[in-house]
Amino acid sequence: MKKLTGVKALVIDLDGCIYVGNTPINGAAEAVRKLRTMGVKLMFLTNNSTLTREHYSAKLGAMGIEASPDEILTSGVAAARYISRKCPGAKVLPVAEEGFTREAEALGLVMLPTDMWREAEYVVVGLDRRLSYEKLAKASLAVAAGASFVATNLDHVYPSEEGFLPGAGSIAALIMTATGVKPYSVGKPEKEITTQALEALGLSSESVVFVGDRVDTDVMAAKTVGCRSILVKTGAFKLFEDRTGEADLVVDSIADIPLYISTV
Repeated sequence: MKKLTGVKALVIDLDGCIYVGNTPINGAAEAVRKLRTMGVKLMFLTNNSTLTREHYSAKLGAMGIEASPDEILTSGVAAARYISRKCPGAKVLPVAEEGFTREAEALGLVMLPTDMWREAEYVVVGLDRRLSYEKLAKASLAVAAGASFVATNLDHVYPSEEGFLPGAGSIAALIMTATGVKPYSVGKPEKEITTQALEALGLSSESVVFVGDRVDTDVMAAKTVGCRSILVKTGAFKLFEDRTGEADLVVDSIADIPLYISTV
């Protein structure tokens, strides 16, 4: 059995790895408890920007998985931190849910309604399940007028119990097509969010392993900061069956990971 050694922390994806929609992956809760018993630090990292960290903490708790908000990093949080650092107090036109807007407001960013699009310094696109033509139109006008275009991530789909649903990348693509402007993405696999995760853990890349169901985001995210990766065969895995060799390890699910890593 191949094992990854010297693992001090895991950066674990949520959608498709810990759960699919509102259905937990079998054995996920037990695996997380075992990893904590082993002394492994955990960071839950998701490109899904719909919920706040507190909401994700509650969602995980309902599945029997203990995780504090400080152990959760979303692409919405990463986008809010990025903009706050670049332009404190910036005026933002969001095409996103409260997982971005509430986190951004907590950092002093100003969320604009669609009719104030002319004042936008940034347009931020995330997964928005209340998407409307009005939002797309005003966001496109703002980007065309010079507002910086930021995407929480460029995932074109995400897994649900019913199948794959359009993701933030599909929404960003509409605005990109309308304006000819490519968004700056902060989510996995980009270095912005992976660097924020490593900074929160306070560990070197050699001792951190990324875990997820996608090669294009999770495995590639690990590579951007020189970390190792574990690919699980749940969630969106079937989209990447021909790229399994890019991960350092492939396992059936999150439930198997305690068997395949050691801290020494």
